[in-house]
Parts: sequence; structure tokens; C-alpha cells
Amino acid sequence: MSELGVEGRTLEGPVEETRRVLGRAAEESVPLRAIGGIAVWLRCPSIRSIEPPREFRDIDLVGRRRDVKAVSALLESEGYEPAWRFNRLAGGERLLFHDRRDRRKVDVFLDRLEMCHTLTFRDRVDLEPETLPLADLLLSKLQIVRLTDRDVRDVMALLADHDLSEGGADPERLDLGRLGEVCGDDWGWWRTVTGSLETLVGRWTDAPAAAGPDPAVASGRAGELVAFLHQAPKGRRWKLRAVVGERMRWYREPEELRD
Repeated sequence: MSELGVEGRTLEGPVEETRRVLGRAAEESVPLRAIGGIAVWLRCPSIRSIEPPREFRDIDLVGRRRDVKAVSALLESEGYEPAWRFNRLAGGERLLFHDRRDRRKVDVFLDRLEMCHTLTFRDRVDLEPETLPLADLLLSKLQIVRLTDRDVRDVMALLADHDLSEGGADPERLDLGRLGEVCGDDWGWWRTVTGSLETLVGRWTDAPAAAGPDPAVASGRAGELVAFLHQAPKGRRWKLRAVVGERMRWYREPEELRD
């Protein structure tokens, strides 16, 4: 057991602390990976050079529901206090922990991420060493209907730093197969992702270069991805929902998840 965890001496820097926790998880064979802004920072060198520097407070992780006891035991041993009431009410879909000293929150999503859409990643948690695969990181951002400036910058970094690939064998490329699978099965997912990308292409095409992700490269790859998603095979469920189209809302509002 880590001495840091026994005495609750977590690291002050959120990125360094995330890496420490992930390292301890690997030592204990607990499948736990990063998602969110810190995951993008870990995978995208360009995000580290933006001005002003990106700041983080909380840590977002993903795991599997069947490992909930091991995940809880690990985080408690590393100095985190469980939010007992929240964790009971979440029904094994999400865990929340607090580091009282650094006033840091650790959110752990189990099997899936429920926001404007549902991203299921149960079988993808242990595919790569520190984070979910790049395609899943991109989907976790693009499923947000109303992207914040931070979300937009994360999407830009993922597209600027990583080329697209239909093979999926290269962990440093965005897997078109995974992106097409998610969007080709669910019209709502497809509508949100393609709509957001088309908007971002318009914003990035003539954007001036600055420190950080290259908007021109990101715009080019976003356009390629939109074209791919329009042409990719669509399932029966997608086609049935497409008949209704925008006459019915195709996404959840964040506040609906709190009800």
C-alpha cells in the first residue's frame, strides 16, 4: 500500500496526481483510466502550450462496474474520502470521492458516461494504459450539445494532434471505426457530432494560428470526419430515428440528469 495513500498525502498538481493514482491502479491490477480535460492533456502535446496555461481542479476517471469494490478500495487507500450517500444512490454507475486537503473531487464513471448522450465504454477501459482510446475521448467531448470554450479547445487538440485511421491498430490515431460505430447506430449521436463538427470547421477554417493546437489542421480533420460519418453505414435504429429527425429532441439536457 502506498505511503502517500496511508497518510493521505496526495499530490497537489491534478495532472501529477492523476498519473500517481493511475500508476497505483496499474500496480494493483485495477482497470482505471482518465477521461476529460486531464486525459486530453495526457494525450495531446499541443494543449500543454496554450496561453494562458490550462488549469485543472478535479479528476475524472472511468472504470468497470464489476470492479467497483476494487476501485473504491484503491481510492480510499490513496487518501480519498468516499461520498457515501452519493455512491449509494448512484447505483453502481458512478462513484464520487473527495480529497479534503486539496479540495479536489474525483469522479469515477463506471461502464458508461451519461450526459447529452450515452457513451458505453465497458469493453474499452483496458485497451490503453492511461486513458480511454482517443476516439472515445473525442466522443466524450462531441456528445456535448453546448460545448464550452474548454471543450472546444480539447476537441481542437485531439483533432490537431492525431490523424484519422480506419484500422484502429495505432493508438495515436483516431479510430474511424469506433466513431462510425457509435454514430452509425444512433441518429441522435450522429446529429450532435456532425452538427458540432460542422460548426467548428466554420470557426477554425480562417482562425489565426496561436500557441496550442493548430486550428487549420483541426479544421481539415474535422471536415474529413464529417464526410466519413455521412457516408458510413447506418443501422436500422439510426434509420428509424432519422425519419423523425429534429421534430423530436435527440439529446438530454444536463439538468435532466440531476432530476
